[in-house]
Amino acid sequence: MKKLLPFLFFLSLTISIFAQRIDYKSIVYDGITYLPLEGVSVYNLNAKTFAFTNKNGEFTTKVQVGDTLIFTKTIYRQHLEAINETNIRYPNEHHLYFQSIMLREVVVYAFNPNYEEFKRELSAIKIPDAYKKIYGAELSDEEKANAVNESPNLLRGTAAASPITALYNAFSKRVKMQKLYYDLVEHEQEIDKLPLKYNKNLVSEITGLKDDDLMEFMVYCRFSYYDLLKWSPDQIVNAIKSKFNEYEYYKIMQDE
Repeated sequence: MKKLLPFLFFLSLTISIFAQRIDYKSIVYDGITYLPLEGVSVYNLNAKTFAFTNKNGEFTTKVQVGDTLIFTKTIYRQHLEAINETNIRYPNEHHLYFQSIMLREVVVYAFNPNYEEFKRELSAIKIPDAYKKIYGAELSDEEKANAVNESPNLLRGTAAASPITALYNAFSKRVKMQKLYYDLVEHEQEIDKLPLKYNKNLVSEITGLKDDDLMEFMVYCRFSYYDLLKWSPDQIVNAIKSKFNEYEYYKIMQDE
């Protein structure tokens, strides 16, 4: 019984610690640039409480074992952290990744967003030669008048009915942004590969850097999401080595 008392005391102390919420302090970074993220919402799903990161990416919130934290910031994927016996004592740093990534260059044409004005402007000017390569852009005087006056047309709503409409739909900013959105969504799952292709452990193995020095170098790298998705593992390693050579020279110049 005497041997059992210390164990029971330790068990009751452990239960009391995890039965009440304690301060949980951590930092949120962009998973690629390793810059701290300000304004990240940290929501405790169980306690229904909010906290927000400061300019250094730091936040403090109350947690207990079993809680779930939800990290949210515009353009970033939500990140969930389940609080357990380990991370309640030794909080992890948290990394957020973009929701989606643009894999191809998209040119946005800033035509007049008002369709009626767009038609009048386009029908009143000489179409540049570049536009003549677009199917349906060659307008006769009758077609221009029909497009502006909105006279009855059995083919209305098709490219044949109004080449101006087709041109507007092909190049207006709103439509272009819609196409860009679908392009991003199409490749969104590729973001899942980034933590495996590029992370602190990999950079530390290549450079030998640790702790604050490692973080400083990763901020210096500033690799883009686009490049890391395109590069093979070997290309990423070579890019890290090249950046490290630049970084060492940069540090030498700073010390002089």
